[in-house]
Amino acid sequence: MIIKEMVVENFRNIKHGSFQFHVGVNVFCGKNAQGKTNLMEAISICIGTSFRKSKFSQYIPFDNNEGEPVKITIKYIDESNESKINNIEYIILKNKRVIKHNDIPIKDALKLYGMLKYVVFTPEHLELIKGSPEQRRDYLDEVAIMQTAVHNKKVSRYQRALRNKNNILSSLPNSFDKDIVKLQLQSWNEVLAAEGINVTFGRLKYFNLLKDIAADYYAQLTDNKEVLTLKYNSTIFQSDDIDFSDKESLFTHYKKILNDDFEQEIKQRHTISGVHRDDLVFYINGANARDFASQGQKRSIALVLKLAEAEIIRKRGFLPIMILDDVLSELDSIRRNFVLNNIENSQVFITSCNKQDLCGLKCGKLWNVSKGKFNLIEK
Repeated sequence: MIIKEMVVENFRNIKHGSFQFHVGVNVFCGKNAQGKTNLMEAISICIGTSFRKSKFSQYIPFDNNEGEPVKITIKYIDESNESKINNIEYIILKNKRVIKHNDIPIKDALKLYGMLKYVVFTPEHLELIKGSPEQRRDYLDEVAIMQTAVHNKKVSRYQRALRNKNNILSSLPNSFDKDIVKLQLQSWNEVLAAEGINVTFGRLKYFNLLKDIAADYYAQLTDNKEVLTLKYNSTIFQSDDIDFSDKESLFTHYKKILNDDFEQEIKQRHTISGVHRDDLVFYINGANARDFASQGQKRSIALVLKLAEAEIIRKRGFLPIMILDDVLSELDSIRRNFVLNNIENSQVFITSCNKQDLCGLKCGKLWNVSKGKFNLIEK
């Protein structure tokens, strides 16, 4: 997908903006709170959903006393027919949202996600490295769901069974019949084992792609001076190299671990093993990045994960849009140069607060952003 043109009206602090984008790199530079990220969000809601998780009522400017409509129009070409110009219209009028694709109304822009792939980096993605295991598990599930919606159903079934089992554990009275409770828990353990294997399969299928591609990008990003290693830590299996052809053995192994946890779970009143307790760990030159990496290294890991996501999409025959919000902060000149000049087979949108960080840009378009206004700078 390549966005050729875009018009934005009355979106957050952007009164009016008209753009003809470069097929490669497009950079938006300005101080904080000037409208750079607002424009990135405007792109994302037309081809999927807001990466800020915003409600559409928040897009309407506070000073829109006349009730003027929020309107975003995008013209793009895709891989299937590069001679055809497609259009997307996103309109909010009188607290009602209308989205049209090639003049045909659609319920939600997410309906387009199967056709219009995009990858977003924001500073919040640094939490993937320094945040909780839950955030990393959710991230890996999102990567799998990006490739196949079936994974979302597998995760949902697992979570439903987990809630039911945990409800039994958390509501146990002080005195209860252990044999009856054990039978109840074992019944749910069978469901958790079956669905847990499915979730593990979905995660590892894309984790094994992700880890190799991310490691390669990290080597390029650091001029081969640092080595990034990713490891999937399972509470059930001892390795991420699992033979899923023998599902019966995996199921028996998974179920045994859950059943063996019975006494400990009675004490703790929750399920202590399973894919809901797994984690993704990052190492730089063998050291755990969560504990030892600098801010620049953590940002670099988050960035190469996003670059790897985009590459996985390309391997499936799509050209993804890349939105990189405040990506250059805390990166050295080698890493900034890579981001500006070495992302191929994607149209890239970058925001930056520091114009000096952009001096290495060799080809693309650059806009200055101030108070919701965008001025193209001739290079």
